[in-house]
Amino acid sequence: MATGHEQWLEQGDIYALGALDGQEMKDFEAHLASGCAICEAYIREVRESLLLLHRAITPFEPSSAAKSLIFDQIAGDKKFVPIAAVQSKRTGIWQRMVGTIAAGIVGVVITAAYYHYRYEPRHSVYSAVIDLLRDPNTRDVALYGAGPTPAALGRFLWNKSGEGHLFVTNLPAAPEGKMYAVWTIAQESSPRYVASIRTDAKGLGGVHINAAPSDKPIQTFAVTLEPVGTTAAPTGPMVLVSKQT
Repeated sequence: MATGHEQWLEQGDIYALGALDGQEMKDFEAHLASGCAICEAYIREVRESLLLLHRAITPFEPSSAAKSLIFDQIAGDKKFVPIAAVQSKRTGIWQRMVGTIAAGIVGVVITAAYYHYRYEPRHSVYSAVIDLLRDPNTRDVALYGAGPTPAALGRFLWNKSGEGHLFVTNLPAAPEGKMYAVWTIAQESSPRYVASIRTDAKGLGGVHINAAPSDKPIQTFAVTLEPVGTTAAPTGPMVLVSKQT
């Protein structure tokens, strides 16, 4: 990105906070009015991120020592100077403070928002998987390729509480209009749909499962290729299945 445009984006942080004024605000609004899609999108993202400010920043009370140091420095800066000079100095200081605070807050907020949307869901899943592995009631079941996907493999973590996690590999992405349906089969019971799983271009996929607990022990775990929306009973070919226990 060109350096000139980086300057507009820097001003965009302050503009989104409502702290840009004077000629700079006029220039920035004229730039937006020219139809700059990059800055319009950036302002929108920053403002959406600001909505998460209360989650991203935790208020805290500074220590007594920090308070004393701040007040001592303020007292030490007191000098008798003309009012005009004071106003000019304060204006300059205020603009620099606003810019610094704006950049700092926006940086914290954007970082927190990015973490919230990109990493927090993953962190929650990782924690849930670790909890499953720690629980002695969790079964670790291998799944093997069947039908049209003999090279596919899977690993099914299943807890009698109804929580589980399925990992798959070498399972091609489902065709348009199809999905991979995950089923559990208890003793003398019909297959029960518990989730659907997607895979990427490399054939890798995973899904966390929270289903109602079964009143009978689960004997078989399976994945079938079904029309999208199929949840009542499997109708398509089986692509992964566990060895019956």
